[in-house]
Amino acid sequence: MKGMLLTWLPESLFALVLVGVGFALILGVISRQRAFGIVGSLVLFLLISPFIYALFDKLPVWMILAVFVVVILSAFRAILGFCFGKGSTDQFVGQVMFAAFSMPFRLLGRLFQRTRRF
Repeated sequence: MKGMLLTWLPESLFALVLVGVGFALILGVISRQRAFGIVGSLVLFLLISPFIYALFDKLPVWMILAVFVVVILSAFRAILGFCFGKGSTDQFVGQVMFAAFSMPFRLLGRLFQRTRRF
């Protein structure tokens, strides 16, 4: 979740995030471990972002669309997890995946189903 939030921030706000994490650490709002996690994620994202941009420049359009769909679905799952909790979200995602994977087989079964005549 933290990494996904960092991708939506413009690079000019990264300095403000660092200052905010520092103030939160000084005031005792967040723990030292959480502050180092946020700062580490920020630094890692800054180091990896040029490679990600170069990779996306070389990808074909259909693969970029596939990545976009995955990002949208993971954002939807994160929102569901925030609203309903981890257990409920896992149950919902499991049921949706089962329905999605079993749908082609159900359609094939209905296609080849014998019609009953009374």
